[in-house]
Amino acid sequence: MVFYRSMNLGHPGSPDRAALESALSAAGARGVKSFQTNGTVLFEANDPLGVVAEAAKALQAAAGYTEAAMVRGLDLLVDVLDSDPFDGHEDSRTYRKTFTFFDGGRSIELKLPWTNAKDDVDIVELREGLALSIIRKEKSNAGSPTAEIERMTGVPATTRTLGTIERLVKAAGLG
Repeated sequence: MVFYRSMNLGHPGSPDRAALESALSAAGARGVKSFQTNGTVLFEANDPLGVVAEAAKALQAAAGYTEAAMVRGLDLLVDVLDSDPFDGHEDSRTYRKTFTFFDGGRSIELKLPWTNAKDDVDIVELREGLALSIIRKEKSNAGSPTAEIERMTGVPATTRTLGTIERLVKAAGLG
């Protein structure tokens, strides 16, 4: 599967669902299913990284989309969900539980759980290319684990909620 950064299907600078699915299929993906409108796509491929790299050319041509894409396997998400990483970290201020995907960049060295200076993001677990966080929302502003991870690593990141990940795994027939 692939998690695109800053994609909003059908909006300026992003492809529509048909263009997104077509680009991945033409690049060799099978069983392509765009999930929601945020650039989360379930697919199968012998070379998922190669498929996403090839599809990027079509997405740029079709919609001018040039943002990062993070490819992950379902096994990672199932493993994370099975480990219940948010247990014991929630409180009455919890707004969302999130998965933030990133590739490369500077190493993150934190004592976990870690809380940002604004007290609206707690990173509770780090895995290679994945930060699991709890965010809080004061008034209309929610914490941004994406911004925190991008600041720490210097590379693009993208975030999905726990609910999105749970629905994605279920749609794949594993949840």
